[in-house]
Amino acid sequence: MNYLKKHKKFIIIYTILIIISLSLIIFTYHNHSFYKETIAKVTSTKEEYISTDTITYGYHEDIYMQELKAIILNGSDKGKTITINNEYHQGQAYDQKYNINDEIFISLNKKDNQIKNAHIEGYKRDKYIVILITSFILVIILVGHIKGFLSIISVILNIIIFNCFIYLNTKGISLPLLSFLGAIIFSIISLTLVSGINKKTLSAIISSIGGLLATMLITLIVINITKYEGIRFEQMDLLTRPYEGIYISEIILGGLGAIMDISISISSALNELIEKNNKITIKALTKSGIAIGKDIMSTMINVLFFTYICGIIPNLTIYFRNGVEINSLISEYISLEMSRALIGAIGITITIPIAIGITILIYKRRLNND
Repeated sequence: MNYLKKHKKFIIIYTILIIISLSLIIFTYHNHSFYKETIAKVTSTKEEYISTDTITYGYHEDIYMQELKAIILNGSDKGKTITINNEYHQGQAYDQKYNINDEIFISLNKKDNQIKNAHIEGYKRDKYIVILITSFILVIILVGHIKGFLSIISVILNIIIFNCFIYLNTKGISLPLLSFLGAIIFSIISLTLVSGINKKTLSAIISSIGGLLATMLITLIVINITKYEGIRFEQMDLLTRPYEGIYISEIILGGLGAIMDISISISSALNELIEKNNKITIKALTKSGIAIGKDIMSTMINVLFFTYICGIIPNLTIYFRNGVEINSLISEYISLEMSRALIGAIGITITIPIAIGITILIYKRRLNND
């Protein structure tokens, strides 16, 4: 009972959010009339094997043909049953297999107001997207309360700002410059909203910017010394602009989350130590900061490594399956991701002493006064 009284406002707000979320989910299950595109629901499926196709690197993939029966859910043809043929590859990289109760966008070919045939345009995913987003919001707020809500606000703001910077890049402004400025803004928004306006936040922001600046300088120095030797850009071969700017931007933004995490963790921990004992020495603070940094460093470096490597798992699967040697994979396909991860790891490591130094500098006067 005491818990309910203490958290009455939060429980009411959370209940309202649950009601809104359920309402949105129910709406997406019955919003067909709001779409201009024709939507149909698959009621039955039949499929048969057609052939086996040989694709890249000699990999063989089976091809199937589905005969779908579907009922139209909106428009002037609502309620009519149609038959659609759908060809798909086993891997479903560029096409898709459909199942009973799937809802799909279709285009209809008519003659004399009669449906002659139909073609699938895509999968109706809005209900799954809404379920995922509402689940994310509810879990974040349930765990983090007001800070969770502010975290969501910071993510939304960062997405808007990120899109603005991408737009500015299309107008000719340097992408690495925009990425660095964006990283500074992302740090300020995220850390301020979550931790408030105080010395701890100021320390974390300055430390994050310092860590990013150090990472960027190291990247530029390494690039100028090596001239990109050993780094293969085959994964960017579809881009129509220089790879270098995009590569640097990926390093800056890719390591931002880990750098902010380390900065706020060290800043918060040292702030807590000072709150508990305002007579603690700078030497003791430094020693504690280094110990905390070592514990965080290993985790953050692994997070960065797996984040980058996960992006090439589909390619690695195909290459291994077709007998490509590990040496070729490392030199030709993994070198780009590994270089990003290694440079990001260096940035994370450098951020630790920067965060310790900035935090102690900000709190130094207070320690001296006490």
